[in-house]
Amino acid sequence: MFYPQLIVLRFIFVGEMCRIVTYIAIFILLLTSCGGSGGSGATLGVVGDTLRMHSSSLLQIIDCDGYTLVNVKNPWKKDAFLHRYMLLPKDSSDVEVPDGVTLLRTPLDRQLVFATLHAELFVMLGRVDALCGVCDARYMSVPAVKKGLADGSIMDCGSSMDVNLERLMELSPSAAWVVPFKNGGYGKMDRAGVPLVECGDYMETSPLGGAEWMRFYGRLLGVAERADSLFFAVCKNYERVKKMADSAARRPRMMCELKSGSAWYMPGGRSTMGQLYGDAGADYLFGDNDESGSLPYSFEAVLAKADSADVWLFKYGAEVDKGYSSLQQDFQGYTLLRPYRERSVFACNVSKRRFYEETPFRPDLLLEELVMLLHPELAEGYEFRYYEKLQE
Repeated sequence: MFYPQLIVLRFIFVGEMCRIVTYIAIFILLLTSCGGSGGSGATLGVVGDTLRMHSSSLLQIIDCDGYTLVNVKNPWKKDAFLHRYMLLPKDSSDVEVPDGVTLLRTPLDRQLVFATLHAELFVMLGRVDALCGVCDARYMSVPAVKKGLADGSIMDCGSSMDVNLERLMELSPSAAWVVPFKNGGYGKMDRAGVPLVECGDYMETSPLGGAEWMRFYGRLLGVAERADSLFFAVCKNYERVKKMADSAARRPRMMCELKSGSAWYMPGGRSTMGQLYGDAGADYLFGDNDESGSLPYSFEAVLAKADSADVWLFKYGAEVDKGYSSLQQDFQGYTLLRPYRERSVFACNVSKRRFYEETPFRPDLLLEELVMLLHPELAEGYEFRYYEKLQE
């Protein structure tokens, strides 16, 4: 890299002094340009050891002298931050907080959580005691949360779209875990004065990338070692199961999900689910694109491809389990699909199965389920956790 300022230094100083100043300048320029994963690094003038991330593309965690700096990259705006945090132990003296950085005294003990998957993570990390409030309580299916709501140890703070400020003030949480959206705000939370933990884990583009956010959350809750250990155990199991799928004799052709209104949304080839299907040894019929989100298809477009599908998987939420007859009642066109005709449909009722609570931070469990479902010759003794074969 060419540094014009070094040429100026060469003209101002001569001899040994010139060489000394030049070396110092080079050292400073290199130090302040460090970043990315691994080794020592600095970001925006903060010097420390950058944690090597395994899969996350949005997190940067820098261990500095006496505190930790966490940079959350903006998934919708290149080369920008969504949020920056300074994690300072509660028993530490105050330090100067850089502009644009949110100070969080760790471990965080009184937390308000908006999403059930993050409440489930508190359970995984053994910190249910740090959970004092939730929003959208009716969607919280975590048993520990239900118990806390029943005995009053966890407060219902109303809708995430319209937080009950009176209850919020009574709760006085040390932070609120919110889910960011593109060009979106947080309504009353923006004015409540409560520090926000912006949980962008769902915007990662790989299964293990999203799971790696538990390393950030573990540092917030004072259980960094436990979070790191759990994450790397997830990685190890994920790779083990993937190798199992690679050994399968064939790759069954599969389709997924249900028609919604006039469109049928299928995960893109580079989406988290698209990658999981591939890693599970499936020939995913709608994975031949580079999209990381979902794509809308007409029923006719789905029908044209689905005639070659061996398996159909879908998720739904209902008090009563679906069967082939209820699918037909929902939409007559389903009966034209080959997996419907050949009775090779598997469904997950998310109202009864803990799919959305567990799988974001345990993609290894979902991968194992998919492998056993797609390759039944490997499934001897396996009990299905999420999906079950559709009944009549």
